[in-house]
Amino acid sequence: MLSQNPLKIRIRTTDEHQLIVENSLQRKTLRVESNGVGLSNISTKYRLLGQSTPRIEEKDGWFQVTLPLLMPQSISETTL
Repeated sequence: MLSQNPLKIRIRTTDEHQLIVENSLQRKTLRVESNGVGLSNISTKYRLLGQSTPRIEEKDGWFQVTLPLLMPQSISETTL
């Protein structure tokens, strides 16, 4: 029953300029296949921006996605 085991979500940043989004694992008894489009889109966007690939893993009872934080591009004086 979900009220006895609510979904927990944690969002935090690290000193290494990463964003970590986690949710507690809750295995479903009925398997519903995911097409993984959402996570694939995120990885593609980071690759297009020349950033390192997000890390997706299950760790200590949590589903965890670690994303590099994107730093704003500095505006060069030639564009002003």
